[in-house]
Amino acid sequence: MVRRIPLAVFATLVVLSSVPRAQGRRFISEQDLLKFTWVADPQISPDGLTVAFVRVTVNERENQYETSVFTVPSSGTEAPRRLTSGIRDTSPRWAPDGKRMVFVRAIEKDGKAQPAQLYLMDMSGGEARPLTDLPRGASGPVWAPDGQAIAFTASTGREGQEGRDGKPQSDVKVITRAVYRANGTPGYVDSDHHSHIFSIRGQTPYGTPATPRQLTDGEFDERDPVWAPDGSKIYFVSTRVPEPYYEEKEAELFSVPAAGGAIAKVASIEGGIGNISVSPDGARIAFVDALCGTPIRS
Repeated sequence: MVRRIPLAVFATLVVLSSVPRAQGRRFISEQDLLKFTWVADPQISPDGLTVAFVRVTVNERENQYETSVFTVPSSGTEAPRRLTSGIRDTSPRWAPDGKRMVFVRAIEKDGKAQPAQLYLMDMSGGEARPLTDLPRGASGPVWAPDGQAIAFTASTGREGQEGRDGKPQSDVKVITRAVYRANGTPGYVDSDHHSHIFSIRGQTPYGTPATPRQLTDGEFDERDPVWAPDGSKIYFVSTRVPEPYYEEKEAELFSVPAAGGAIAKVASIEGGIGNISVSPDGARIAFVDALCGTPIRS
């Protein structure tokens, strides 16, 4: 059967094909993507005068993204200036007093990027200094309301036996879960290590290492920490089943005392909870949910 093209569409195609391409213009190509510059994760300073953000560029030669922290006056009267010197710097977060900033940096050693760690910078000048030195890195820093501590997430769990008993690890991967690969995750999904909530002092003398305190543990991931306004507890979300894709189980809202202690469930809905925001008086919590819904059966 021969398909008939509507006359109006055919006429449009003829007209478009007869128009010569404008001088100097061309179609976009994949090479143009390598020249793009992105602006991400804007953070307004406590006094409202400055915005910190992450600038993302492409290193074509190394086939990787490069990220650095920049600042710009919120008035728009000056051009942005580079704040950090690294090429894997992300997640800038102002201290409540605006005099310090914590961010995440992954340095390179022996030609290989190391696990990202938290770094602290004095906004009056000087070099950024590392706050953490955890084997699997740290991410998601959030300042306590009084500026004395920082909550963050880090991965912990069972480590390999290589180096402990003198025997190398086996290269055989045993799959025990239905989901073992994920977009954006190199290799296999790691079911032996889980993301937990930590806290660390946000103000220590130079040369004095800070010791993180692990606040949660177990076989489930915790993420998105948010401090209570009085600093007494930290809220977070977690899906507390090993393989949630087998049932209608999504992230729930929990809390843990800032000094450590038992985890308490705060809220649960028929769906997922995310983007937590606590009211200034601490009496209410707003969040974004994604309801699962109930299928209609005939």
